[in-house]
Amino acid sequence: MRLHLTLGVILLYFFLVGCGSIPQPFQKTTLNKSKLTLPIVSSSAGVVIKGIRGPIGWVGDAFAKAMAESLRKRGIIASSKWSNRLAFSLTANGYQQLHIDRAPELVVSWLLVNSNGDIKGIKETRSTPPDEFWNQPSNKMFETVADTNADQIADWINPSPLISQKSSNSTIRMLDIKNAPGDSALYLFKATKAVLSNHGIQLVKNGKSDLTLKLIIKTRAIDSENHNIRLDWILKINKSRELGTVSQENVIETQLLIQTWDSLAKDIATGAVEGLMQLINQYNSTLSVDVPHRMQ
Repeated sequence: MRLHLTLGVILLYFFLVGCGSIPQPFQKTTLNKSKLTLPIVSSSAGVVIKGIRGPIGWVGDAFAKAMAESLRKRGIIASSKWSNRLAFSLTANGYQQLHIDRAPELVVSWLLVNSNGDIKGIKETRSTPPDEFWNQPSNKMFETVADTNADQIADWINPSPLISQKSSNSTIRMLDIKNAPGDSALYLFKATKAVLSNHGIQLVKNGKSDLTLKLIIKTRAIDSENHNIRLDWILKINKSRELGTVSQENVIETQLLIQTWDSLAKDIATGAVEGLMQLINQYNSTLSVDVPHRMQ
């Protein structure tokens, strides 16, 4: 006997345009590179997981949020909020597979289709959720199930991560974010610290550092429901010599600016880390040539 579930997921690819900054879902463009020559990344994968339809409305939203969080932990730009006309779709059908000698499995078949309707791949994942998952699922259970499946999905859609180089133990001091909306300053620092630590970089608010990071946030109302938001991450040496700027820009719902920035900050930091790492790696590569390695 199978308990049929219907799951829906949408996969989104955001393209990096080398000629400058354009509105896109918190993807990075590297500008103002001073005297440094940086590698140009032609594109970067991103995933949008929208409300997955389940037996109850909140079930789909909870699973989508948990899966996005799990994929972000694995270095993939993932969100349960963004959409784009270039979106790929990753749809899924799941069911409960019963066994005589062991606990039931959650079997999910994933179908990947591009924006033109062409099928790009099919994949099946299997996991064994806690028994309570089938009757009284909780957010913690969704996180567990998402983590179980996320490795397989991440390796499938992004087998060769764009960032794999671990940097030497650099320290970056992040300046206070002025005019930051809501609680964005707190969560942006926390999220940026987390993503940089995965690459051997320590982010601090005070004390000695190799580099200084300044974040400028600008918001502009488009209409009663949407805002344009732009973020410029400016990385400097000794507070004066600018290494470069990573810029992000997107149109988002106004209510997201008012709500807590916990989830939004993670999306932003994950989207910015690739550009920041390019600048940091370039800086580290010049230390033995012409850049004195001094702590501020």
